Amino acid sequence: MRWLKKKIEYIQSTHKIMKAVEEVVKIGYVIQKYLEENNLKEAKPKDLMPLLIKKGIFKQDHREGLPLRELLKQLERAGKLYLIPQASFEQKNQNKYWFFNALEL
Repeated sequence: MRWLKKKIEYIQSTHKIMKAVEEVVKIGYVIQKYLEENNLKEAKPKDLMPLLIKKGIFKQDHREGLPLRELLKQLERAGKLYLIPQASFEQKNQNKYWFFNALEL
């Protein structure tokens, strides 16, 4: 029975990971649509927060896009920034300047 418990725990953790990845990929689609519909070449995290809050991705904004910037930092550290292909950054002395560009499809 112990192996069954471990199997169930593994399935549950895998499910949580997959839901998180789906949510991150959804963010990319929402950002792409926003950039295309508004004919924007570039957007900053603070510009996108009202939309992401409206879509239920984030509950509230804090410090002009901090929740989105924190997510981008986590993805970048984990080597998963490719999940939001519209995201890019410019490395400054101490910080990164995050921005988004629409993909050319």
